[in-house]
Amino acid sequence: MCEPVSATLGVLSAGSSALGAVGAHQDATAQAEAQNRSIANKANQRNRQYELTNLRGIAEYNQAVTDVERQQDAQALAFAGFAAEEELAKDDRINQYLAADQTLVAKLLGESSVKEGGRSRSYGKNAAKEIGRQRGMMVSNLTRSDIASKRNVDKARKSADAQRQKLFAQVATPYRAGPAPSQDIEFVKGPSKLGLVAGLAGAAVQGASTYNSFAPAGKKLGGD
Repeated sequence: MCEPVSATLGVLSAGSSALGAVGAHQDATAQAEAQNRSIANKANQRNRQYELTNLRGIAEYNQAVTDVERQQDAQALAFAGFAAEEELAKDDRINQYLAADQTLVAKLLGESSVKEGGRSRSYGKNAAKEIGRQRGMMVSNLTRSDIASKRNVDKARKSADAQRQKLFAQVATPYRAGPAPSQDIEFVKGPSKLGLVAGLAGAAVQGASTYNSFAPAGKKLGGD
């Protein structure tokens, strides 16, 4: 009865050890695969975050450029409006000057028709001098107004140019992406198949040892 029992015990021992070796190998493999999935997921997340950051940076820069262009256009439009108003004011001053000058010319012509003789001739000369002074003052005022208007336009132009340059400085440097995440990913190595083979071999040895422990003399493995 010993021989069947020893054989059974040997088989059970070998099977149990083999199952343990296979189970340990499977557990180690599953753990390595889980770790590698986690490593791959984290690498993918880093890559996606890098792409999203770049897309956001590019979009924000493009929006900033659009805003700057809009503000620069507004500055140019405001200056053009100011310059046009100054030009219209200049035309109004010229028209006023011409109207006033014509009035003085008419007055001068009227004075020249006064009959000559004594006090009348003297009065006519004085009136002509006064009209001449008035016309000279009108020309001087018109010239000073034109100079002041030109200075105002030049000042407004310089201010608009400075503001446009200031706005341009905000977007002078395009968005640049930072360094990309490293793609050198180290995965966890799973258990070696040689280790499984060694474990199964050890299970066989354990089964043989168990068999020999219960086998009768002359039936032991190895000839003992």
